Amino acid sequence: MGVTASAMVTEAQQTSGPNPLCEIGRNHPRDRHRMRPVADHPGVWECPRHDLYATIVSEDVAGTLDRGDPYAMHDGRAGVVVRQGDERGGGVILYYRAEG
Repeated sequence: MGVTASAMVTEAQQTSGPNPLCEIGRNHPRDRHRMRPVADHPGVWECPRHDLYATIVSEDVAGTLDRGDPYAMHDGRAGVVVRQGDERGGGVILYYRAEG
């Protein structure tokens, strides 16, 4: 099958706007920096400095996740939720990292 219209809308929402601020940088003004897009994973950003990732999830999904909850990462590894961020493109930025 091909890409559905809803998938194209979701990708456009996730890639619109500037890269999100790193969660650590949001709370420490002297370390304020933006995350970088992850190659081959549209709508996913990374902070290699802090081993942190972000993506946009629907408000419904965000409402079911809390800090420390398991979260399947974009590359199939096990991850954990770090926190939720600002609203963007009809969803919520979700920060996560690899488990361990």
